[in-house]
Amino acid sequence: MSLLDYINEKKGACLLPFMGTNGLFLTGYTIYEVYNSPEKQLEVAKKMDEYFPSDFIYPMDDGNIFCETLSIPMKTPDYDFPSVEEHPVKSLEILKEYKVPNPYKDGRMSTNLKSLKLISCNFKKPLFVSLQGPFTLACQMAGISRIAKSLVREPEFVQEILEFTTEVVLNYAKAIEEHGVQYISIAEPSSGMISPKAFSKFIYPKLQHIYNNLSCWKGIHICGKIYHIVDQLMTVGAEGISFDQIMNLPKLAKNFPKDKVIVGNIDPIQVLKVMRPEEIEKESKKLIDSMKPYNNFLLAFGCTCLNDTPVENLKAVISALK
Repeated sequence: MSLLDYINEKKGACLLPFMGTNGLFLTGYTIYEVYNSPEKQLEVAKKMDEYFPSDFIYPMDDGNIFCETLSIPMKTPDYDFPSVEEHPVKSLEILKEYKVPNPYKDGRMSTNLKSLKLISCNFKKPLFVSLQGPFTLACQMAGISRIAKSLVREPEFVQEILEFTTEVVLNYAKAIEEHGVQYISIAEPSSGMISPKAFSKFIYPKLQHIYNNLSCWKGIHICGKIYHIVDQLMTVGAEGISFDQIMNLPKLAKNFPKDKVIVGNIDPIQVLKVMRPEEIEKESKKLIDSMKPYNNFLLAFGCTCLNDTPVENLKAVISALK
C-alpha cells in the first residue's frame, strides 16, 4: 500500500501531527529521560495518541541525534529539543576526523532503535519519523555561513561534507526502517535558502540516493517560501511533500502530481500557539475545506509546534477533523 492509498482509505481528511516535545508536559518527564528509555518513549507515544488521536504515530522527535552522536557541541534543555552550540568542521582536514556512526552501536542510536521497535509493535497505525537531511546536517557541522560561501568559492568542500552526511542519514534511515518505521520524512530547512541550480547540483542527488535505498513511505519537508524548487521536489523520490505555512496549498494543489501527497500546513505559531481553540478549529476547517477537491491532501502543521502550545489548542485541530 502506498502513502496515497493509505490516506484515501480513510473517511475525510487525515492528520499527520508534528507534535514536538508536547508529550513531555503530559507525562512530567524531561526529554533525555524519554530519549534514554524505550519504555518511556512508548508511554509518551501512547499518551500523545490518547490526547491527540491522528492517523500516524509520531514518537518524541530526535532530529539532532546525528549531531549528538557525532559529538557536535550541543545545548540540552530539559523540555525542548537539543540544539547545536558550535560548528567545528571548518575544513576538509577536520572532516576526515569524523567517522560515519554505526546505528546499532554508537551513541543513543541503538537505544532509539529499540524505542522505535517497541512503539511499532504496540500500534497498528503507521509510525512516522522525521530525520535531519544531509544538507542541513552539513550546515550544523560546518555552520550555515561557511556552507553558503563554499557553494561558490569551495564547492569541493560542500561535496565532501555532503558525501559524509548523506551516508550518516542513509545508514540510520535504513536501520529505523528495519525497526518498524513506515514513513520517513527528510527535513531540509537549510536548503530553502539556495538557488534552484545549487539545489539541483548539491542536494537533489543526495536526497534521491537516500530515497532510492529505502522501501518505506518517503517524505520531504523544507521550510520557507520554496516555490522555486517545487518542481525538483516532485521528482526527487518523495511520496509526501510537506510545506510550511507560508506556502499556498490550494494554489500548489492545482498542478500537483496526482500520485504525490501534498502535506501541510497549519501555522504552528500564529494559529496553534496564539489563537483560541475555537479560532484554531475554524482555521483548520478552512484549510480542510479548501483542499476537499484533492484526494492527495494530508493535513499537518507547517512545522513542529512550539513546546508550550496549549493542549486545548492541539485538540482543536482534532475537533476540526471530526
